[in-house]
Amino acid sequence: MTVSTANDGTNSGGEQARWLKANLTADENQDGHSNGVNDVNGAHNSPHIVDVRRAGALPDLVDSIRAGLRKPEGSKELPSLLLWNEDGLKYFEEITYTPEYYLTNAEIDLLKEHSHAIAEQIEPGSILLELGSGNLRKVGILLKALNEAGKNVDYYALDLTSDELQRTLKQLGPAALKQVTCHGLLGTFEDGQAWLSRPENVQRPRCVLSMGSTIGSMTRSEASQFWKDWTTTLQQGTSSGLVILGIDACKDEDNVYHAYNDQGGSNRRFILNALDHANKQLGQQKFNVADWTSRGVWDAGNGRHDQYLVPKKDVRFEKDVVVRAGEKVFVVSSHKYNDLEKAKLWSRSGLNEVQKYMTEDGTYGMWPF
Repeated sequence: MTVSTANDGTNSGGEQARWLKANLTADENQDGHSNGVNDVNGAHNSPHIVDVRRAGALPDLVDSIRAGLRKPEGSKELPSLLLWNEDGLKYFEEITYTPEYYLTNAEIDLLKEHSHAIAEQIEPGSILLELGSGNLRKVGILLKALNEAGKNVDYYALDLTSDELQRTLKQLGPAALKQVTCHGLLGTFEDGQAWLSRPENVQRPRCVLSMGSTIGSMTRSEASQFWKDWTTTLQQGTSSGLVILGIDACKDEDNVYHAYNDQGGSNRRFILNALDHANKQLGQQKFNVADWTSRGVWDAGNGRHDQYLVPKKDVRFEKDVVVRAGEKVFVVSSHKYNDLEKAKLWSRSGLNEVQKYMTEDGTYGMWPF
C-alpha cells in the first residue's frame, strides 16, 4: 500500500467525529438519507458536491464547550473544531499567504518539483480523496500533473462546509482539467471513510491525500490510530490503495513560533474566531472578543506548538465558572515530527514507506505509502 500525507493543521482527527449539528446551515441538514448520500448543489453550473454526513452521528459542541471551561484552573480548554467554521477557514487561508507560515510554501515547492513523479503512482480510474481540503491551490498542482499525464481520475475535496467547497472548487478552474473530474464531499473524516468503503468505491483504485499539516493537530497516538483506520479502509476490496502524506518536521523554535504568531495578526484573528463561533453555538453572547487575546507557546519537550485563548480580565462564563485574567485556555496544538517520531507513526499505523520527498533543509516532507 502506498500512503502519503501533508499537514496544515486544518482539522483535528480526534474531534472531527464530534462535529456539531448546530454548525450546519439550513440547507446542510442531517436528516437521514436512505443511501447515506445527498447532492447539495444549487445553480446549474455549481460544483458537484455530495453530502455524505450520517444522521445521528454528530453531537452538539455546546457540551464540549461547557465541559472544557469547567476544568480546573490551568487545564481549561475549548474544542478545536470551533476554529473550522466558514469564517475560520477563510482566516486560515489568510495565514497560508503570510511570509512566516513556511508550511504551505514548502508543500508548494515539493509539489512543483515532484508532482509528475507522484502522479505516476496514482492509477488511472482512481478516486483521489483529499482530507480537510481547505484552499485548493496546492492540490491544483498535482491535478494539473495528472491531467497532463492523461490519467482520468475523480478528485473529491472533503470538508465541513458547503459554501467553502463551492468557493474553492470554483477557484480550482475544473474546466481546464479535461482528465480530472472534480467533486466536493461534505462531511467529517469519518463520513468520508464510510463513503470510501461503499461497495461501488472499494472496487476502484483509491488514493487518500492529506496536505496542510492535517495530522499536526492530533496527538501522536490519535495520529497513529487515524492512519491505522485509513489503511484498513484502503485494504478493502480488490483494488490498490495509496496514501500521500505531508508532515512538518521543523523543530526550530524561532521558525515554528513565528509561523503561528505572524506579525500581521492573521493567526490571532483565526484563534479569536473560535469565540465568535462559540457564541453562535451557545445561542448567546457569552464571550466578548475584545476581552481576549491569543498566545502561542512552543513546547520543546513535546515537539509541538500550542495555541491558547487568554482573557484580559476575569470572564464569567456561567454562574459558577470564571476564567481568570491571564489564564490560558487551550485551543489547538501543531505537532512536528522528527525521524524517530515518523518511524513510530509508520510502524503503529501500518504505513509502508515507498518513497519520500523532502525540502532541501529537511524540515518538510511528503511520503507516498
